[in-house]
Amino acid sequence: MSFDLLYMQILCFGIVLLAAYFGGRLSQFFKAGIIVGQVIGGMVAGPVFLIFIEKNLPVYREAIHSLHFFTFLFLGIIVFGIGDELSLDKLKRTGRDSIIVCCIQAFTTWVFVTGAFLLMGFSQIASYIIGSISIATAPASTFVIMNKLGITGKMRNMLGGIVVLDDVIGVLFFSVTAQIAIMLNADSEFSLDLVFYPVVMKFLWAVLVGVGVYFLLRLVIDRKWLKLEAKKHSGPVFGSDFLSRLITEMPGPSVEIFILIAGCVSLGIGFALHFHLPFLITAVTAGILISNFYSREVFESLRIENSTSLFTLLFFALIGTNAGIEWLHYENFLFIGIFIAARGGGKIIGTWFGCKVTKQEKRLTSCLPKLMLPQAGVAAIEAFYIAAVMGANGTKILNIVLPGLIIFELIGVFISEKALYLWRSWMTGGGELVDQEKVYKNIIKTPGMDFRNFLYPECLRVPLDVKSKGEAIWELIQTLHSVGFINKPGEVLDKILEREREGGTTLGEGISILHCRLPYLEKPAIVLGVLPKNHNIDFDNSHNERIDIIYLVLSPSADPKTHLQILASIAKFLSDKKIREKLRNAQGAEEALEIIKNS
Repeated sequence: MSFDLLYMQILCFGIVLLAAYFGGRLSQFFKAGIIVGQVIGGMVAGPVFLIFIEKNLPVYREAIHSLHFFTFLFLGIIVFGIGDELSLDKLKRTGRDSIIVCCIQAFTTWVFVTGAFLLMGFSQIASYIIGSISIATAPASTFVIMNKLGITGKMRNMLGGIVVLDDVIGVLFFSVTAQIAIMLNADSEFSLDLVFYPVVMKFLWAVLVGVGVYFLLRLVIDRKWLKLEAKKHSGPVFGSDFLSRLITEMPGPSVEIFILIAGCVSLGIGFALHFHLPFLITAVTAGILISNFYSREVFESLRIENSTSLFTLLFFALIGTNAGIEWLHYENFLFIGIFIAARGGGKIIGTWFGCKVTKQEKRLTSCLPKLMLPQAGVAAIEAFYIAAVMGANGTKILNIVLPGLIIFELIGVFISEKALYLWRSWMTGGGELVDQEKVYKNIIKTPGMDFRNFLYPECLRVPLDVKSKGEAIWELIQTLHSVGFINKPGEVLDKILEREREGGTTLGEGISILHCRLPYLEKPAIVLGVLPKNHNIDFDNSHNERIDIIYLVLSPSADPKTHLQILASIAKFLSDKKIREKLRNAQGAEEALEIIKNS
């Protein structure tokens, strides 16, 4: 290695890291996904920067390319982590409906995208590859919005199961098509007779290498082969005992296991690539075996932010540096548009049809398809890999897919946010009036309904001295029980907790409106609790939602309209900051009641 390349690699590494970091921060500022900013930052540090300096510093391009090995390593670690989702226990919890919906929408998307590019004159194998890349779904930004809105329950579980299985199906499809492309050099037409036996053999060898990685991981994690004599020494340790001291005295077990995973997976990937095997199959095989036959706790090490943030940043930056500015050519705009239209149509139609087949409720069927659009992560990795192994043909695929991913990440997040707000409004309404949002809006705007008509002095708990969410809910339920509004407090508790699992009831500004409808109630019942001044409780551990004003609303099941109007009346009443502060400063129930009546 020349000295010029050495110093340029260091310089290039710094430029790429900084460009990706500030690109990510900038995209967050504009409420776009951080991955979009990191990829664009990499593009600035790579192809854009090269326009200005390549004539004087041609070694800069070589330095960038010398870093690309890292993306293969990171892809292997990500795919190894997917193995955690294929443990038998987790698949059972995912549920039959999630699996069916996922398979239908994944196949529909693949058919739509593959068919579109075949019609555009792309080769069979190139079309299959683009179709397989289109399957993956990126859940990160969607789950951030879910956390912000406090959405849990079936929607969250269903989406989580589908996107993980999406990645699994996408990796399998991609591995097959990529292996065929490598064998055919993407120049000849696909023929089952020519590739079936060689591909099957390479997959079997890749699986065997994955089995080897599994046993190696078990060996190094257990470390039963090490004689831990080093612990007996108080001074310096030299010779064979040094390795024992080094491994057994790592800063923490999670960091230690992360290092061991990276090392073992790297060995497996390197071995597979050397023999031109589908290395993704090697990685996912090792992950599946670890999750089912060893311990799923191993995968927790891959989720440590301090250990993985640099890996993630560098990976998406290098995706951007490998993208050529050729995609800006007007001829590519047509192909990018087709990719976006075909994938978007496949995801929405496939998910909708899957929901119909599994007979999901109307709310879920309406919202879930819109959450399947964001795409980054695994799809970006696959596009980068195919560009690296297929040369010019692979670069053409990358220049179509990468802009599409960026657009899906931007537009998809916007559409997902709208869908989740609609879901939240339905869940907060708690009724069956979910066919049209206009119906809901018209109901809550109907004048003449005031929650104060159903709030009695004995149903005010001011101050409500509790230390947890569960204690607060139980105290409010017991208050209604003590004054005779309900006769089965345990049943009401179950209903409230079930409602909380469906979606959070926090409104922001320290307010929560717990609610449900009961068949035996004749009229609505409301209780208010205000925590002591400067005291609040955590209502949602996922994003640290602190609450100090709590309403509990119970309504008859037969009257959803009144239920919606009461909730709207409370929300409108508490939208006034001055009223909220007066309630927090109230010295007792009588003062709180005066504030409510006179406001």
